[in-house]
Amino acid sequence: MAIESRLNETQQRRLLNNAKYADRLLADVEAILNASESKSIFPKYVPDVSLAQAKLIRNYVARFRDQLARALDGLGIVQAGAAFSSVHCIRVNLAFVRVAVQEMAPHYVRGGGEVAASVVPQLQGLCAELEGLVERLDSSLAQGSAADLQGRLERLQQTDGGVELLQLLDRIISARGLVELRPRLAMIAERLESHRFEIAVFGRVSSGKSSLLNHILRTAVLPVGVNPITAVPTRLIHGPEAVLTVSYADRRTERLAIGCLPEFASEVNNPTNVKGVVRLVVELPSERLKSGLGFVDTPGLGSLAAAGAAETLAYLPQCDLGVVLIAAGTPLNHEDLATIRLLYEAAIPVKVLLSKADLLVPADLESALAYTAGEMRTELGVKIDVHPISTAASHAQLVEQWFAGELAPLYEKHQELAQESIRGKSGALREAVEAALQAQLNGATAGQTLQKEDLLTLERELREAAGKLEDARVFCSHASDEIRSLTAWALDAAANALLKAWAGGAKGVDAGAVVAAAIAETAGTAARVQAYLRGLARTLTLALQTTAATLGRQDAPAEEELLRPLREIPRFDPPPIRLSFRRPWLLRPRALARRWIHGKLRPDLEQPLSTAFSTYRRMVESWARRALAELQLAFDSSADAYRAQLGRLLGQGAATMEEQQAIRGELALLAARGGSGKDAAGVAPEIRTAAATER
Repeated sequence: MAIESRLNETQQRRLLNNAKYADRLLADVEAILNASESKSIFPKYVPDVSLAQAKLIRNYVARFRDQLARALDGLGIVQAGAAFSSVHCIRVNLAFVRVAVQEMAPHYVRGGGEVAASVVPQLQGLCAELEGLVERLDSSLAQGSAADLQGRLERLQQTDGGVELLQLLDRIISARGLVELRPRLAMIAERLESHRFEIAVFGRVSSGKSSLLNHILRTAVLPVGVNPITAVPTRLIHGPEAVLTVSYADRRTERLAIGCLPEFASEVNNPTNVKGVVRLVVELPSERLKSGLGFVDTPGLGSLAAAGAAETLAYLPQCDLGVVLIAAGTPLNHEDLATIRLLYEAAIPVKVLLSKADLLVPADLESALAYTAGEMRTELGVKIDVHPISTAASHAQLVEQWFAGELAPLYEKHQELAQESIRGKSGALREAVEAALQAQLNGATAGQTLQKEDLLTLERELREAAGKLEDARVFCSHASDEIRSLTAWALDAAANALLKAWAGGAKGVDAGAVVAAAIAETAGTAARVQAYLRGLARTLTLALQTTAATLGRQDAPAEEELLRPLREIPRFDPPPIRLSFRRPWLLRPRALARRWIHGKLRPDLEQPLSTAFSTYRRMVESWARRALAELQLAFDSSADAYRAQLGRLLGQGAATMEEQQAIRGELALLAARGGSGKDAAGVAPEIRTAAATER
């Protein structure tokens, strides 16, 4: 208990300031100790403090602080708490680290003279590697308690059990500094925590998507109407209370009342997504969501919001089930067929619904169901049952019957497959940890057979492959910027095409179709970007597979895994072609006729084309940015593990006897988890093979 102080305020302040100064100097002493023990490649201090001396220093520092704190307390001097968040300060420093890394890029280094072409990929790859590490650390810190894998696994053990292997892997990964494997462990934990089965609803504008979801969830939260939905899918998940979470492109998030949803999800209130929304998540205390189901209301295909259609198609690979709605009375069209085809290509189950069935009499309804199924069989070569539904009170039982008979069994099957997949991923992670531990023992096959020069070559080739991602960003940026100038090119192409068609002498030339075809030919930028990125994906895959094979690993990704983000590209949505003129009487001289046609086309098409190409540029830019991010994530998830193994094999020296003993003990524990003809998760090899195929 503190005694009454006989010191006045000035004396107390002086004493406190000197105590703070002394404590700060001792913190500097601790920092010197830590720095001398660190693995910095640019050391400031000679590590000449023995282990005994270091322990002695820390003990005296602790005793000094303990006595100082008791003395201040006895004098009644209040010690203020910490002023700054450690996590915040670390993240600020990481921001400056990121800047320092970015300034290693070739265009900064050129300030000291021209950089050799052979070195540019190395520098770009180095920046990509280091920025990726900083970004992953910063992201983990930003997650706060969500990044505490140990705590998350303990909670899973209490609720679901069966996570002993993951807890063992977490301890080994932490103890051995295998940070490159933490993202894979976090992903498995996330899959265990989330039993969600995500169903995405696709369809044209006014096909009844929002009405169907409102009916299933017994709510009126989703805006219903004929206006196009903006370029942001809306996720509906379970939550203790109704709330809307809006995520923006600048990483801001807002939690708002559910009634605010139309401000972000409708084209009227958020035209072409001018508010920069990247995610809308609606939490509802719905019983049907509580079991793990989640729904996504996607932008309408074929809507005036062309960017919304592109976002919808880009979302395809993320869902577990695709439901395609076709309104009764509107025939199946090419966009419906394209959506179904893409779902099949992504190995995603498809359900096709004929909505607004109450509008048709029974005979017409049977005819519409047969026609839709027949068209899909003819055009796609697949047999898909079509179910009639309606949200009208007179036909509401159709929705309930479809939900109980089609969705519920599929969800149960999904849960079984998800558990198999998780067990397979756990087994694969155990093998990766074993490989890393063997490398630390310097007993890996690659370490015995490869020379240092071979290892350095592998590391350099991985770095150069990563550097090509920066080249791709520059290419995609330039390609999307070129779209700004396509209006003039499109008008020239249209004038030339019209002149050629009219001069050919053919009768009944459809001028609008000729112009539309000429304009479409100028809008091939997205295909060019896609072709470039597909070539990049193949290059990255080859680099990973070569490295894995040389290191004796079997976990290199297949080419398809890196190509997956590049499947669907934005399509150019040309404006309606309405020409206010007809074929001129004279088409010679050709140059004069061409100039006349061009002059007539400009007032009809210049502004609509400018608007269409502006929208198209944003679509291509957004698609390329997202595709590159996914491509880099897929590459880094494997490359980081290979880089870490190469680092361990490159001259870190053999582990000490004590470390070797500990590592062998950990390997024994992991081996025990993989006995009896099963993997570490207790899964038979044939099941793990099936799970790997599902991955």
